[in-house]
Amino acid sequence: MIKRLLPMLFAALPLFAQSDVVDQPFRTLSLGDTLLSLPSSHISGQGMWEVRFTHRFNQSLSDGSFSDQVHSLFGLDTNADVVIGLSAAMSRKLQFSFARSNTNDTLEGGAKYLVLQQTETAPLSLALRGGVDWRTERDLGDRTSFFAQAIVSHQFGRKAEVFIIPTIVTKAGRAVSGTATQSGALFDHAFNIPVAVAWMLAPGTSVVAELTPPNRDLPDDMHADLGWALGLKRQIGAHWFEILVTNNQSSLTDQFATTTFQGTPLDASEVHLGFNIERRFGRRR
Repeated sequence: MIKRLLPMLFAALPLFAQSDVVDQPFRTLSLGDTLLSLPSSHISGQGMWEVRFTHRFNQSLSDGSFSDQVHSLFGLDTNADVVIGLSAAMSRKLQFSFARSNTNDTLEGGAKYLVLQQTETAPLSLALRGGVDWRTERDLGDRTSFFAQAIVSHQFGRKAEVFIIPTIVTKAGRAVSGTATQSGALFDHAFNIPVAVAWMLAPGTSVVAELTPPNRDLPDDMHADLGWALGLKRQIGAHWFEILVTNNQSSLTDQFATTTFQGTPLDASEVHLGFNIERRFGRRR
């Protein structure tokens, strides 16, 4: 009996090996932990950490005449909404992040957990992300927001990946535009489902588009357009460089879900220049 079973087991070994190969996680595209402003489902790997700088210039390319744009160097001479962030992967599935924005002097802390990574037999990747935003600017009410996100993605070979990111945020948005007179939150709870797509033009180079639908729960006297961003992302070694245009200056979670910015609804015709720089450190374990 044993003499009969042994040849059968040895014959079955290639099948088990093939199954192991098939179920190996997909090799992720070189997109980093964040797309343009939205989070990706990717985690850098245990022992890795990342520093991130983002700029969204305040002046729109649709404001003023051509000579005005030249005078301001197409908005590059104007102030910018700036975020400095740091993230660290505790394991290949768990990552913590911290960021600071000069918009309302906001501090954001978050955690992302990779529940499922796409394989041949699992068609999707799923990451859960949650955290808190604390606005430290003076004369503000409703300083604290909590958020939760599900980041669902599907990768098409080595060429493209799509993302759907259901997001809920408490005490989001600003009820009054301006600076010193900003009051409380515009929403008790803001819900939205941003989407994104990344297309690889060449190894390490991709085009990324992000869309945030107009929030349906805005007050009747406020109408917001679709939030959008389009950017070119380039990886060089452990650096990512991104140049983008967008109508949404929001970079943190408590901002983009409302499709408003500092109490002003988004306008699809606004075009702001922006860029991101990311640097990854450490050795994957």
